[in-house]
Amino acid sequence: MAAPAAASAQPAGDAPLIDPAALLLFSVQLDDLTLTDGLSAYDTPDDPLLPVGELTRLLEMDVEVLPAERRIIGRVGEARRSLVVDLVSGTAKDGPRNVPIAATDVAVTDTDIYLRASTLQRLLPIKIEVDPEGLAMKLVATELLPVQGRMQRLARRRDASQNIDQKDEVLRVETPYRPFSMPAFDVALGFGVEKSENRLPLRYDIRAGADLLYTGFQGYLGSDERGEPSVARLTFERQSLDGRLLGFLKARTLSVGDVFTPSLTLGPRSLSGRGLAFSTVPLDQTNVFNRIDLRGELPLGYDVELYINDILRSGQNTPAKGRYEFLNVPLSQGINVVRVVTYGPRGERSEDTRIINVGGGLLRRGEATFEFGVVQQEEPLVRLRAIGEDEQAEPGRGKLRAVAAMNYGVTPTLTLSGAAAYLPYGDDDYRTLYTLGARTSLFGFATQLDVAHDSRDASALSLGLAGSLFGVSTVVRHAEFRNGFLDENGIGTDTTREMLRRSELTFDGNVELGRQVVPLSIRGLRNEYADGQVELAASVRGSTTASAFLLSTGVEYQRTTGRGTTTDRLNGYLAGSTFRGYKWQLRSTVDFEILPELRAQTLAITADRDVSDALALRLGLGQALDDASGFNVTAAGILKLKFADLSLSGDYNNADHSWRVGAQLNFGLNYNPILRRYQVTRPGPGSGGSLLFEAFLDRNGNGIFDGDDEPVPNVALEGAEGRIRTGANGKAFVTGLGAGPTSRLLVGLDEVENTSVQTPPTTVQFSPRAGSFTTVRYPMKPTGEVLVNINLRRPDGSLVGLSAASIVLVGDNGYRAAMNTEFDGSASFQNLPIGTYRLELDPDQARRLRMSLLDVPPIVVTGDGGFLADVDAEVRFAPREPAEGASAPAPAASPDAPAQPSAGNVQ
Repeated sequence: MAAPAAASAQPAGDAPLIDPAALLLFSVQLDDLTLTDGLSAYDTPDDPLLPVGELTRLLEMDVEVLPAERRIIGRVGEARRSLVVDLVSGTAKDGPRNVPIAATDVAVTDTDIYLRASTLQRLLPIKIEVDPEGLAMKLVATELLPVQGRMQRLARRRDASQNIDQKDEVLRVETPYRPFSMPAFDVALGFGVEKSENRLPLRYDIRAGADLLYTGFQGYLGSDERGEPSVARLTFERQSLDGRLLGFLKARTLSVGDVFTPSLTLGPRSLSGRGLAFSTVPLDQTNVFNRIDLRGELPLGYDVELYINDILRSGQNTPAKGRYEFLNVPLSQGINVVRVVTYGPRGERSEDTRIINVGGGLLRRGEATFEFGVVQQEEPLVRLRAIGEDEQAEPGRGKLRAVAAMNYGVTPTLTLSGAAAYLPYGDDDYRTLYTLGARTSLFGFATQLDVAHDSRDASALSLGLAGSLFGVSTVVRHAEFRNGFLDENGIGTDTTREMLRRSELTFDGNVELGRQVVPLSIRGLRNEYADGQVELAASVRGSTTASAFLLSTGVEYQRTTGRGTTTDRLNGYLAGSTFRGYKWQLRSTVDFEILPELRAQTLAITADRDVSDALALRLGLGQALDDASGFNVTAAGILKLKFADLSLSGDYNNADHSWRVGAQLNFGLNYNPILRRYQVTRPGPGSGGSLLFEAFLDRNGNGIFDGDDEPVPNVALEGAEGRIRTGANGKAFVTGLGAGPTSRLLVGLDEVENTSVQTPPTTVQFSPRAGSFTTVRYPMKPTGEVLVNINLRRPDGSLVGLSAASIVLVGDNGYRAAMNTEFDGSASFQNLPIGTYRLELDPDQARRLRMSLLDVPPIVVTGDGGFLADVDAEVRFAPREPAEGASAPAPAASPDAPAQPSAGNVQ
């Protein structure tokens, strides 16, 4: 049924306005299950705007709605294909399939993103049948939905009243950088017994995060297999998405400690070291001719996969200094969906999705970007052991390295760039390098021209074109090198040899095979060296869904000619994954060789399942297909304890009859400001943010806990790993909130004893940061509710309700509330703050209609949650004074005739 009223929904950006009067409450049914009787929708009943966040939560789908970023991301179906809706760029994709969205099909509020039903069913695996007259909605699943796969949760019913008259607002809380905060830690401790020289392996990873000197501090300490510390990282970083760092430079990132230098189109690549780096470049933008480096934390026992536009590009299961690194990752022009999927040893699966807008490098007129980095190359801030022989062999290690780059928009179609670098290439070999470039557009193709020259008289020239050919994103690039110019950015380039030229060609697009849309990526590369050797490389990669499986495949060809030899190699892989029945998480990979001979190489299968909330199982099989006797078996059981995860695992390798039995304990250590001491938590506080929530009855309304204010227990918080409630002191400390740009918690008041309160918005939005905590003060103002009846006395002495009377409650606390009476003369005043109120008539209406109010005793609101007695008030109408010179009015025709306006309505 249609609701009579609703709070206003504020639009975001240029999204269409939502008319509060057009609020509709739909009942939603899936199969024989009623999911809710009150789904808030707007606009026309036959094709309404539906809240994506609320609906996908009802269906228990893995979908995250980010209204502040105007974005929807998630994983759909058992094949876990990607769902991306990015309103900023106008992109909507179900896997590789593009879904057009008209401007009238979307609206954004502070708490949700609304899509029209006809559009939403093209993005989600559901068909939506709308009954506009009965305001009923029937969902038909085209694939198995999570809510169907978890039968034990089908009995849940959503209380429709939660969505009625709820303010469409968000409580935004800042997480300021502090001069100091107590550090938080994530600890991974692995130990066991194995058949090897190191019979009792011991290894640990420790990650720390905190605020220090108004920056975000992140630290890492890792050991070798003997438990001896081997690697350490210390970084102090500060970010500002809107560019408020370093004054007029308007930097967006500033890092000190173990940092990375920026890369250039020609010459230096990004390298680590101890030093300083900053950038003014927006975090979600890059140049189509540039490649990006993706780095992140990779704990013990985890492996990670990289997907670009739903195509599996790479994977890593061995951390480098405690993190994963995907270097020189090429992107296609336009919107790129970059997903880093992490799989844990306890069956965990997490996903970090980035939307990167790749353009031609053009800036607006007068806009400038700047990047700078200076480091002691490949030297950590803290070295725990002496440099090994392999490290000493790396050229330039420990030497000064500095890179600076600037871009400036001259006109809307021309951007100039310039860069300088000071680079070590050996013990005493330093080179100063300068580059100049231009970015423009020629015949609809993004064009980039760069020239470079160094202090050793070496030079380089690069030309790139990028655009769309027959609907396929195409990038062509060619570079010429002279006098031994060293270009570190070439994929597969041997930098120890002099290069003459390099050519690259890439195609990215979709191919329709029947009803399937298959994304394909084709890349070709040619490197020519001064010694006459030529290297050719080509690859084709694609992904698709088949039934409940996500399948990825690819082949890579390499050919080397010159110096009297020719070699050819052609390898491939086939990978599949599924979340079968939303119970079994299955992954498998087959690697094979085609040239120089056709043969299968390896097979790997992993299966994970949560047996219960506290127990998970993992089974793994690795088989060398060219040697049937060489297989590896893994089995593990994972206990998810209240304050830690404990995994017990066993491995056996049939090839050498080696074995290993081990255990791994993962836990967090966080300073609890409520208890004023450290406490053991589940993993997460060292690499993600925490939140201190304080709920209290704010009797004096100043938003601060003081005076006779009282803490409020049993306020529920949802959005972390579980449902957390405030204690008797009204406080709750929530950990493990990640470190994304924004995070949200939902506040539940169902279990609060006194529900007669006025609260801030029930959606809390903040920006978590590793090791930091955000303080959220949640003042709940005690309120009361009173029903006022305005009556008019008839000539016969009876009372009748007076509708459309404008009345006002005026409190001694400065609060005023005005309402019009309903058809029966009643007006329900809700959410009245504590105070004493007097009832008044609207002065304009009272003067116009000659109304007066008989004495009414004061109305006292105590805010104790009790019900106030109804207030009955009587109004009188003064007789109209006759005009000057007019005779007195004739007497009424009968004793029952009214001597005042008609009772029951005020006009």
